[in-house]
Amino acid sequence: MSIKEVAGNNTSDLTEMNRSAIVRILQQKEICTRAEIAKIMGLTQASITKLVAYLIDMGIVSEVGIVKGNGNRRSIGIRLNAEQNLVIGIKFSRHVFAIGVFDISGKDYRQQETEFSLDDDPAEVLKDMKHQVNELLKEFPKVVAIGLAVPGPYLRKEGHIAMVTRMHSWQYVNFVEEFKDAFDKPVFIEQDANAGALAEWWFGNHNRPLNSLAYFLVGEGVGSGIVDHDRLLLGNLGIASEIGHISIDYKGPVCECGNRGCLELYCSTSAFLTRAEIELPELFNKSYENRQEACTRVFDAARNGDIKAKKLIEEIAKYIGYGCVTLINAYDPEEIVIGDSMAAAGDLLLPTINEIVKSRILPAIGSRVKIEISKLSFDPTLYGAAAIATDRVLRKPSEYLAK
Repeated sequence: MSIKEVAGNNTSDLTEMNRSAIVRILQQKEICTRAEIAKIMGLTQASITKLVAYLIDMGIVSEVGIVKGNGNRRSIGIRLNAEQNLVIGIKFSRHVFAIGVFDISGKDYRQQETEFSLDDDPAEVLKDMKHQVNELLKEFPKVVAIGLAVPGPYLRKEGHIAMVTRMHSWQYVNFVEEFKDAFDKPVFIEQDANAGALAEWWFGNHNRPLNSLAYFLVGEGVGSGIVDHDRLLLGNLGIASEIGHISIDYKGPVCECGNRGCLELYCSTSAFLTRAEIELPELFNKSYENRQEACTRVFDAARNGDIKAKKLIEEIAKYIGYGCVTLINAYDPEEIVIGDSMAAAGDLLLPTINEIVKSRILPAIGSRVKIEISKLSFDPTLYGAAAIATDRVLRKPSEYLAK
């Protein structure tokens, strides 16, 4: 019998892990005393004092004066210097790329969006994207890292998208090669649904402690990202929760992935608008600015009592409910957060989704899963791109954050 190799941790690794833990606590709680941090981490106050002193010297955290600590004792508060550490998030999708500047607490400083055609040369689109990022780097010199969210399934080890419906020319783009030397800042790339999951985990203000969260992306594509005990669930290739290509009808229409009846074919923005333009032509007799505006027309019509619009949204909500059932059975999340374009229907979706889950999941399981619409004030995938960079730099604060 061979002995499986097990990676160990040396003293410097453990020290950096503890520094990272302090930074991540402050990212969530804003201000803490040394005693509170020691209690959360289960370390001695002397150890915390030494770790915090290093982070202060590095300019990563700072003292903020006297605050009330444990037992109402007055202690010196510690805060993360988030405004000194900015990240750029890039969202790349089928029809648009968006770029935003945020700090590591989630505050936004700039957002901009550029539409492109699926017929455009990928090289030209990427050239424009890089130019915009370089201009922002000049304007915001405190950027420490860049996060890029791309559609899935994204093969992270190989650096390219395995297949994205209607985006055949982009399957041959190696994003790692394209961006590894594009800027003087590190670039971290992740699948869009995973990015959304990180955005909810870091910036979603969900009740803590929270052990597991599933982000259900329902937009131009359909996918999910799972954060379990502070880590993304990735699998061998990085596509562990590619729910959009799970079949809900084995005799259904053929998907570009080769499967039949994929969930994405029934509740994506494209599927929704295809149905809406046929069944509600009166809503589309005038041009619309973008696809999100087109969806909003249907959502507004349903809220104003249009029976056909309400029926269409209820049908889409059933399919989203089937996706939630799969997520619960496969990944056992405490919370499912629905985001992206279709989530804008919000209150129109949840009753049907909850009804489907209640009818198809054991009560002892389904009753313990919270399902909600994303409350993030920004596009969760763009926010998630920033969260990709935030997550990586907070895990190695000595390497990436302010000095």
